[in-house]
Amino acid sequence: MKLFYCHIIALLLIALMACKPKEPMLSVHSGTADFSKFVAIGDGHTAGYMDDALSIHGQQNALGTLLQMQLQLAGANPTILPWLDPSNVGINTQQQARLILGYKTDCMGIQGLSPIRFSAQGEVVSFTQSAYIPNQKYSNYGIPGLKMIDMVSNLIGNPNDQKYNPYFGRMSMDQFVLPMTGTWSSVQENVLFGGYPTFSSIYLGLEDLLPYAKSGATQNPMTPVSGLPNVGFDESINQLLSQLSSNNAKGVIATLPDVTKFPYFTTIPYNGLKLDAASVVTLNQIYGPLGFAFHVGENPFMIEDPSAGMFGVRPMLPGELILLSVPLDSIKCHQMGSVFPLRDEFVLTLDEIQQVQSRTTAFNQIIRAKANEVGFAVVETSPFYEKTNAGFVYNGASLSAKFVSGGVFSLDGIHLNPRGNALLTNEFLKAINVKFKSNLPMLNALNYNSVLFP
Repeated sequence: MKLFYCHIIALLLIALMACKPKEPMLSVHSGTADFSKFVAIGDGHTAGYMDDALSIHGQQNALGTLLQMQLQLAGANPTILPWLDPSNVGINTQQQARLILGYKTDCMGIQGLSPIRFSAQGEVVSFTQSAYIPNQKYSNYGIPGLKMIDMVSNLIGNPNDQKYNPYFGRMSMDQFVLPMTGTWSSVQENVLFGGYPTFSSIYLGLEDLLPYAKSGATQNPMTPVSGLPNVGFDESINQLLSQLSSNNAKGVIATLPDVTKFPYFTTIPYNGLKLDAASVVTLNQIYGPLGFAFHVGENPFMIEDPSAGMFGVRPMLPGELILLSVPLDSIKCHQMGSVFPLRDEFVLTLDEIQQVQSRTTAFNQIIRAKANEVGFAVVETSPFYEKTNAGFVYNGASLSAKFVSGGVFSLDGIHLNPRGNALLTNEFLKAINVKFKSNLPMLNALNYNSVLFP
């Protein structure tokens, strides 16, 4: 009988343990922020530009979209975007389709994996049809190519002006609010039209640097540090944040990483000129009189440099960069970079790199100072990008900034892929949580694609 009662008691204990209530899930809250009227403002990163085009797949995995998705757990408004066509072809300003990874045969007849266009032409209809939605307010003003100084410009929505941005033109309110008046609104006016946001995210400034860097420092000057709105970085951001912070509204703003460390600039090594004995003889005959010597194996590429003496050519130096815009077939088969030096537009010299880095530092000082003045959270992006450049392990997966295979950057070498955007979104969420005492959960970046292999 005692044994029987012992069994009964044991079963009751097991039952009680099984019925023990689980710890309640922590409710997500916004802390001292109000996410109810959220808007994301930025360039291609916020919009979802990746693989050298904007597509609906990119929009769905954009920094702005992913951030708003997490903010909706704490009361943010529904996501309203100027969605592109579900065909997912994509479109860039040259009317090209997005890049995918596919097989390509080079000038030597060797087939290999390479970025290729998804189709012969981009989704051009997107630039000819308005995506504006009357009586609704977009929650994402991510506009590829948008500069900080463009926020108050009334020219980027004017199709007759050289500054016209077709990504903004398709979503602008002009054709409905200001029809046939000859007046064009600015991005900032569109953001504020119909009510100010209670919380905003801003990631602007990269496009104030990138066009210059991507031209090999040959054109598209960087935005001046100082100047009036629409001219200088300081007064442009001052006007923007003053408006967005009115009525005690909150927000988060990101500093800028060193763009010269993106794969677009770092993939091709400066000393990637591999020579056999016959080529060495030829090049030594050509350049020997100038004091340059070559050897079998790896050598620095030859480049144009107007400051390099009488002939304006020299070998590249360690730390100098070759852009992904360089025609690789010309290097492989037509002696570009050796007999014919790389043109200035394909190279960043040490002085040019320093110019971009110095301007980035100046912009970041302004961003931090103004954010502190209006009480916005600050996302320091440099540690994230530096960690990516070094390579790191995330939830068991190895990730890095390596072009194509690193898992973070898209095929244009500038913008992040969906996984990279998820990782960057987490940096925004961390900054918001710290500043406003919210408890927004992080994304699992491994739930988002990197570059897809065929």
